[in-house]
Order: sequence, then structure tokens, then C-alpha cells
Amino acid sequence: MPSIAQQIPNFNLKIVFLVHFIFISLSCMGFWSSNAYLFYNGILMFLLLWSIFNAQSQEPLQMAIVVNGTSIILDILLLILNFPSNNSVAGPKFSAAMAILHLLTRPMSTFVLIRNLEERGGNPGNISSMFTGTRTESYEDIDRTAAPQSSAQSGGYNFATAQPI
Repeated sequence: MPSIAQQIPNFNLKIVFLVHFIFISLSCMGFWSSNAYLFYNGILMFLLLWSIFNAQSQEPLQMAIVVNGTSIILDILLLILNFPSNNSVAGPKFSAAMAILHLLTRPMSTFVLIRNLEERGGNPGNISSMFTGTRTESYEDIDRTAAPQSSAQSGGYNFATAQPI
């Protein structure tokens, strides 16, 4: 009997989405964070949903990896600049603590996203060429014609391949 992870398509992405959704919801309960926190996390949620629904494409996963990695730095800056003061009530402190836990889960979710990208046909173990790799979709350039061979290269006229008039 197959496990639940094998029965549900994109199981790992759905777990990553659910974890981020819970932490973002809990982190936005306090009024300590600015709208920027909701903005870049909303973009991450959109990219995760896009990668769940478009299981063949690598682009949404690549962008989710970049946004999630950038969010680590943005979370640190936001926590440094807007952390609730000591005399504030428990609500903002709780939401800031959830933002810290969310920050700690981001490297793990980035690792899961990279593994999922590799399963979709990305370069395994080579993160630096993530955006320069070749596309997996077949593409035929119909505008490009074959270069004609000159008679100097073929050694003159070839009667075997000549077409009748």
C-alpha cells in the first residue's frame, strides 16, 4: 500500500504551503509588522500555489526559491526594525515570536523547494545554474532554415543528390 505522500500529487509543496500559511497568519495578528511583511509573503504564497497547479513548469518553483531566500533577509530586517517593545501587550510579542519561528523554517522550506525543482527536471545539486539551464519543453524553430552548403565544401556538383527538373 503506497504512503499518503505518494497518493497525493505535490504533497511536499502542499505541506510547505500549509506551514507558510499558518506562520504568516499568526505573524500578521499583531500590529508590529508593516505591510511589507504581508506583501512579500503574499508573493511567496502566490508562487507556491502556481507551482502546485502547474506541476510541469520549473519557473514558479525557481521564483519561489528566490523569494523565500530573499525573505530570510527581509524578515531579519523587519524584526530588527519593528520588534515590539517591552511594555507592549502579549499579542504583538506572540506574533513577533511566530515571525521568528517562520524565519527559522524558511531554510528548510527552501531545501524542500530545491528538491522539488530537481524532481521536475532541474539540475541536481547545481543551484548556481538554476536559471541558466535548458528548458525541458520541446521547441522547434521553424523560421530558421538549414544553411546551404557551398559547392567548394562538397567538392563540386553531386549528381547522386541532384533533383530532377
